[in-house]
Amino acid sequence: MPIRRGADYIKALRDGREVWHAGKRIPDVTAHSGFTGTIKTLADMYDKQHTAEYRDIMTCDYEGERISYSYLPPKNHEELLLKRRNIEFWAQQTFGQMGRYPEFVAELVVGLRDWSHHIEKTNTQWAENARAYYRYVSRNDLCLTHALTDQYYDRTKPVGKQADPDLILRVVGETKEGAVVRGLRTLATLAPISDEVIVYPNRPREPDEQDYAIAFAIPMNTKGLKILCRDLYAEHADPERQPLTTRFDEVDAALIFDDVIVPWERMFVYKDPQLLSGIMYIHTWGQYSTMLRLVTKLEAFLGVALLLTKYAKRNMLPPSQILLSSLIQDIEILRSCIQVGESRGYRAAGGTWAPQLSSAYRIHSIEASDRAERTMEGLLTSTLMLSGGASDLTSADLGPFVERYFRGGAPDTKEHLRLMAVAADMVMTPFGKRSQLYERLQSGEVDRTRQRLYSQFQDPAPAERIMQFVKNMDKD
Repeated sequence: MPIRRGADYIKALRDGREVWHAGKRIPDVTAHSGFTGTIKTLADMYDKQHTAEYRDIMTCDYEGERISYSYLPPKNHEELLLKRRNIEFWAQQTFGQMGRYPEFVAELVVGLRDWSHHIEKTNTQWAENARAYYRYVSRNDLCLTHALTDQYYDRTKPVGKQADPDLILRVVGETKEGAVVRGLRTLATLAPISDEVIVYPNRPREPDEQDYAIAFAIPMNTKGLKILCRDLYAEHADPERQPLTTRFDEVDAALIFDDVIVPWERMFVYKDPQLLSGIMYIHTWGQYSTMLRLVTKLEAFLGVALLLTKYAKRNMLPPSQILLSSLIQDIEILRSCIQVGESRGYRAAGGTWAPQLSSAYRIHSIEASDRAERTMEGLLTSTLMLSGGASDLTSADLGPFVERYFRGGAPDTKEHLRLMAVAADMVMTPFGKRSQLYERLQSGEVDRTRQRLYSQFQDPAPAERIMQFVKNMDKD
């Protein structure tokens, strides 16, 4: 199958998957208002791959076939920059508001392809499974999600010592076709409208927790897999008042594995805690995609803030300029971080030319995201409490009043109201608040990342220079 079109993506979602929300099963996600806006957004992106304008930005020839740049394992710095151009394009089309759109997990599969060379040292069949999976999803241009998190269990006890052993996903049996797994895994963003899910834990497993030390991938319509959605923010939302919600809500979900059979050929790690401890290696590519997307998201914050402060004649006031400059500052710093990571690129085990990104960059991006929200609130204050909206302009009784009173300094009332709706949706709605939580915690707790940064720091020069100064003080 060549690079897919929007119609291919939508058709693939009508596969009998078991999606649940508020105690009711959703028989067809493509016909449910909680999903249709986001599905259309993604379908439009797939269609763009076939246009003369965007084809060469989004896709490339690889080993005799046309694939998405998202799946390209770049072999040099030049190909890395072409890959970057595609990541930025996906992000710009969604204003950085979708953190788990198809581009993201595609990058993890590129990492999985590289990591297969480490897997091979332990088990050649698992390694070949990983490579075969890369070939399959890249050639079929699939939309993927991933599920990493163990959620509702007793943190005072080890994974393997829980009162209920099924609270955390584990192997409970084997068949000729594959391993039988049971338990819960969260938080799978985009799961209800993805083709497949890659499953692995984001925390190490101990040597005696072999049944919990697994990594695999399965289709979303696999028998026994239940997809339980959080609130569907777009279900009853007005597109004029919540324009981001109705176009970009990715819908996070919990995955319940009710004795699901995972085919042996879809298993990448099986009952091997030591090997599994290295799986986070694949997140090099995920961090790269995340950093590029977040810069685009901050640029969207800046664009909205610049326009609304200009219309309100606040843009010439020093307090507003200081707040706006904080956004500009973070955008410029993160751009530089990305460029440094690219310039320090290295040859990965699988031959891929990968960016070298410090955990410090990710920490700064999280803090920048938090600052962007506070900046929007400081700049726009109570106007974020949206009252009038573009939908009100159609009312014969109310419309003339809204047209008169809500124009402000904008050239057009409808555009002003729509812009205010975008701002409110960024920081005030459930969609906006969820987005902020996602940016802050999607890589785990920030302090854990700081601990990891400390453990990775290998430069002895700062301490050595100070010690040399101290030792030489007697010579002065």
